[in-house]
Amino acid sequence: MNSLEPRENRALHLCAALFFVASPLLIMLILSALAGQNMFLAKPYLNDEVDYWRVMYSVKACGLNFGSTEHLVGYTAPIGPLGSHGVSPLAAWLWYALLLPWTDSAIVIAGVIMLTAALALFTLIARPGTAQLFLLGLFTLLFPPLVRYINLSMMEMPCYAGVIVYAALLFRYEKEHSGALPKSRWVLPALVICGLWCTVLRMSNVVLFFPAILIFCDNKISWKLPGCLVLYALGVLAFNWCFSLFVAPYPDVLYGLMQSDSLTELLRGLYHNTVSNILHFLDPRSDNSLPQAMARYFYLLVLVFLLIKTLLKTQDGRIKLTWRWEYFGVLMAGAGCLALVVMIYFVFDWRDYRTLAPMAYFMVLWLLLRWQGEGRSFRCALAALLVFGALMAPDSYRHAAADDRFFPDGSTGLDYSALFSEGPCTLGLYGYNFSQALAKDVPPQVGVCIGIFGEESHGYGMDYILCRPGDPSPSEEYYSIAGQMEGYGTLYQRIH
Repeated sequence: MNSLEPRENRALHLCAALFFVASPLLIMLILSALAGQNMFLAKPYLNDEVDYWRVMYSVKACGLNFGSTEHLVGYTAPIGPLGSHGVSPLAAWLWYALLLPWTDSAIVIAGVIMLTAALALFTLIARPGTAQLFLLGLFTLLFPPLVRYINLSMMEMPCYAGVIVYAALLFRYEKEHSGALPKSRWVLPALVICGLWCTVLRMSNVVLFFPAILIFCDNKISWKLPGCLVLYALGVLAFNWCFSLFVAPYPDVLYGLMQSDSLTELLRGLYHNTVSNILHFLDPRSDNSLPQAMARYFYLLVLVFLLIKTLLKTQDGRIKLTWRWEYFGVLMAGAGCLALVVMIYFVFDWRDYRTLAPMAYFMVLWLLLRWQGEGRSFRCALAALLVFGALMAPDSYRHAAADDRFFPDGSTGLDYSALFSEGPCTLGLYGYNFSQALAKDVPPQVGVCIGIFGEESHGYGMDYILCRPGDPSPSEEYYSIAGQMEGYGTLYQRIH
């Protein structure tokens, strides 16, 4: 702000900035008050949460010198011990594991720190106005998907942090490229690095590069644009290939499509999955979940809003056709992310909800950054859109506060290292149940894999198999009893 502005204006701007930056902390405090518990001590218990926690526990203790982990038995990464999430956990939480103790709630605390830091960087880089900061802070407090996942040990908060910083850098890059701000040498490299980091966190974030490419090509159709788009496509393919080297395959939609025997079969499968997902996305009754339906329609409404701003403008009280690249690039990024989800992912059980939410937040950030440069009709329409997007906030606060993540520590506290080899090895579990207690008690050099069913376990090549109460025993031809893991069950060791 200008140093000649009245002191009260500067004070109001500072209050607005603090409100925006502190909004994640306010969410956690509200949830703590509603739950009667310290939400910063929330523990992981969903399988993905425990997987993320466990792989970082092993990384902190052993570096990358541990058994192949965090995936279904029978599927391993071509290179390294990382499982179905690949290097994403390292990109998200390695800094925290290196600097601080890896406690039960480490991922939750790291997520809040990253989100708060990202909002601070956004404020410093994009320099939004006072009204924008208040609106941004209020929307952050009331954005249902963010509230719903802020106390989970998942990848969502790092993804939010990434797109927030990317939005600020993109806005700054656009202003510098257009001559509205002096050019800085650091903005474009920072934008590329941030985009790559977002893509490592979640591959669908690769669409974030599209608006940056348009700005680099001067927001117009020129000889540079086709060349940049070709390089972009080749870069996506190269990045995906490199990333896949460190990821254990997972039998999801994309994996199934890639196993097709012919191009015709692949296209048929892609078509059926896309149509099915579109129908689920548009049907408000799918999943019998109003929060998911509202989030889906909010995403579509944001895209429609961006499309209208791309094609129409108000001039002299009349609506006229136009073309605005600054909205078109972000529109295509949002549409591209949605296309990836409906084509090669799932639209049910909160999967599209949490995957698309950071991109929805990114698009809202972009629109709010335009708040001061647009007229009253834009502001009223955007305010109405944000109110619709926040309607399920009470439900999210209620759900997050009631989500019991403060169960007693089930860890036995016993040392089981004598039962396992000292070097990297693998432990297979029957079924999909993997508790936080077991993740803490199994020695860190042991890779833990789930998904054994029946007695034909010898084909998976696990070094050890844990048989908990109710589990079948592995074939005696391939496994012998190694000992008892007190509190869990019988440990079997592969006969070499």
